[in-house]
Amino acid sequence: MMASVPQRKHQFIKGISVSAFILFHFVAGAQINCANTSTGNIPLVDLEGLFFETYEGGLYPGGTNAIPAAHLDSGLVRANTMMPLNWAGDVDTVYGKVVMLALGNVNAQKSFNRFYSDFINAGYTDSCVRLINGCFEEYDLRDMINPSLDSYWKDVSDKVQAEGLKKKQVQVIWVMAPSFDDTVTTHAAYIDSLQAAYIALARRISNEFPNTRLLFFSGSPYGGYVDPLSFHADAVSEPANYLLDFAIKGAISAQINGDTLLRYSGDTIAAPWMCWAGSFWADGNTIRTYDGLRWLCPGDYEMSLDGSILAGSGLTKISSRLYEFFTTSPLTTPWIFGLPYPCFTEIDSTTETIDTAVIPEDEVLWIVTNPVRGVVKFVINLETDDKADVFIFNMAGQEITEGVFNKIEPGKVFSIRTETQAHGLYVLSVFVENRVYNKIFYLDN
Repeated sequence: MMASVPQRKHQFIKGISVSAFILFHFVAGAQINCANTSTGNIPLVDLEGLFFETYEGGLYPGGTNAIPAAHLDSGLVRANTMMPLNWAGDVDTVYGKVVMLALGNVNAQKSFNRFYSDFINAGYTDSCVRLINGCFEEYDLRDMINPSLDSYWKDVSDKVQAEGLKKKQVQVIWVMAPSFDDTVTTHAAYIDSLQAAYIALARRISNEFPNTRLLFFSGSPYGGYVDPLSFHADAVSEPANYLLDFAIKGAISAQINGDTLLRYSGDTIAAPWMCWAGSFWADGNTIRTYDGLRWLCPGDYEMSLDGSILAGSGLTKISSRLYEFFTTSPLTTPWIFGLPYPCFTEIDSTTETIDTAVIPEDEVLWIVTNPVRGVVKFVINLETDDKADVFIFNMAGQEITEGVFNKIEPGKVFSIRTETQAHGLYVLSVFVENRVYNKIFYLDN
């Protein structure tokens, strides 16, 4: 029992960290520092062929922003052979899914939400692909790799399960995760410490999500506007965010150079295949040569906070770059737009049965309890070898969920989870034996 005390203490501290962060602004008067418009440092992507101190510029080894050809080829193989996986982690073109998961804290959380909205609004939806925002504002990089802290990965797992999916279906992960527990003493010590942390994170991801094939990293935006008196200022102000990019590059380069701790192929896989999904650091309001990115204050940051949290236009700068990467990269386009399979939603069915005598004779589809709370339980009152395609629609005709049920027989109860849907009227539709049966139900969540 004693071993659990440090974990509970850590969970408590992390649980109040956001409140403490906000409270600090009122108590100590921390405020954004818009005067610090530049550090003079050159962004990693603009350092091609150049150095920062002893550290080579560019995103990849050799001082270039281009992925080395051999490493890219390995990634392309993984992207082009992506297949939907079922709950057991097996290839399944009927019930399987390709799940992409985002990990990080508050800026990652909000940016990924915007990217996801843009992706959906563009009409890019497919039955085979699910995108899940697994970011939490109160956790950081050190929490992700803390061997005595399981609450983070439990929270992420809960988010996956809330979507009716399983951890073994996750095949793609995007990470934007700074550390709140590291202080810049020397540049070398900071970079080395965080590089080791990112390597440890890649290995932990492989343990938590064993079927992850592609792992994409991004760094943090400019931290020069952070009030030096604010909570976690030493971890999110400059040069911490600038040095973060060099740590990520170091971890990716280690894999490219054959570090066995990051082996992604063969009999003993230690980590997913890794690369960049965009570097977001630019030197304040100085325009980045690579793509014109710059960070403005006021404008890109929440003015009521301390300069570490992005506002709307700042979030858009990240989400638009994520959108461009994930919708145009040859590492993502083979799977993110969908796969040519039905990929029905896998749904738990119960072995529960009810007496068919309680079902009216003229009813093929019968909802056991209506109104419904949380789970729709229904009977398909037929004896057939045909499968049943099942859908739930809202009253605007939008599909809420879908699935396929086999082994249809009178009195057998099937179930579909609806805990995450708002209360109101819905339609349960069943397609079986070339006919459709509909039932309206009221969801009283």
